[in-house]
Amino acid sequence: MSWASRTIVLVVLGIALLAGLTACGGDDPDPTATPQPAPEPTATPVPDAPAPAPDPTATPTPLPPGATAPPATATPTPRPAPTATPTAIPEVEGFDAEAYFSGKTIKIIVGFSPGGGYDGYSRLLGEAVERLMPGNPKVIVTNLPGGGGLRGLQETMRSRPDGLTIHPMAPRHPAAEAGGIDREDFDINTVNLIGTPSFNDDHLTMCVRRDIATSWEEVLALGRPITTGTSAPGGDMIGGQLIEALGGPIKVIFGYEGTSEVLAAIDRGELDATTRCADEYISNLYPGWYDDRLLVPLFWSRSPIEQSFLDRMGTGLQTDEVRHMFDVIDATEEQKDVFLLAQNLESLARMFVMAPDTPEEIVLTWQRVFRQIVEDPEFVAKAELAERPVKYGDPAVLIENLRKAATFSDEARALFATLYGAG
Repeated sequence: MSWASRTIVLVVLGIALLAGLTACGGDDPDPTATPQPAPEPTATPVPDAPAPAPDPTATPTPLPPGATAPPATATPTPRPAPTATPTAIPEVEGFDAEAYFSGKTIKIIVGFSPGGGYDGYSRLLGEAVERLMPGNPKVIVTNLPGGGGLRGLQETMRSRPDGLTIHPMAPRHPAAEAGGIDREDFDINTVNLIGTPSFNDDHLTMCVRRDIATSWEEVLALGRPITTGTSAPGGDMIGGQLIEALGGPIKVIFGYEGTSEVLAAIDRGELDATTRCADEYISNLYPGWYDDRLLVPLFWSRSPIEQSFLDRMGTGLQTDEVRHMFDVIDATEEQKDVFLLAQNLESLARMFVMAPDTPEEIVLTWQRVFRQIVEDPEFVAKAELAERPVKYGDPAVLIENLRKAATFSDEARALFATLYGAG
């Protein structure tokens, strides 16, 4: 079986296993606000571990506004984001990549505003492509924000299938597509995946302005939900959306075009809280927040929070004093599994993609050069200076996680769809 045939088989398998998610059904009622497509894998997926069996007797137990947090003694063991050994990329035979790319210009279309992670990684990648792609083509980066990244994705999917236009895709799009939302100009069967330079299994922390609250108990005592924002359902706000869906004191506001806009809203007091409080964001956009001690961590998810993060924010807290998200909400085990799956998908943010029908030899060349770039010392050094963590993300991991959704009950599938704007 050829490499291309294996890829098609993988896609068909992934879609078949995800068919049950279509029960969430229907188009997104506001396609301009919460767009979501899905990518096609180009590597053999790593077999997933057996999923925990859902409790058939469990029913959702929403946390009413103002409810107290669960007892601290019931601390769960968070399950980390998945990792995978990079799969082999077949050799390209009979294709002169240097002759093909020489004298060409490559366009990277970013679906978010300048200043955020999608924009920053794209510009770093563009510099490395000019240096390491055979033929040393020129690279231009253009921003086309809108619809949670959908406008940029659609523009890329409509581009010529010549490997000269690429796009860092937000993971909300494949997740929503898996949930039964059809997106114009995007097809999970035909999109070509390259990889992500920012596979992320670090902690994700919800931080609140110190003048609003300094602990989850103070949030509960406010008598109103704290506001937070992002571009569209999915993304970094999965945790906030879950708490809101279960009746907790968080209100997620959509429509911001990128990290820079979200943090500007925090800075002027328009929003109360954000998950964009990692060093890579604050150091690049609002370093003065460290001296002002503007933000306080409320809870974290994914991997354990680091002491260096707390120290740099001037919190005076120790790592064991900041609770995991599951400690501040009342959720069933299956609801927690829905969140963990969605969060694992978010670990694959900035998966670079190309248009359908791009010749296989061009796709393979891009995949090989992309992995070379992510391992290149100069690229890594520049990314570190910009506080952009680098870690290769294999498309196989995307398929591994989407397959797990087939084990969910109808209620869990509906919750999964809600987190991606389809509920």
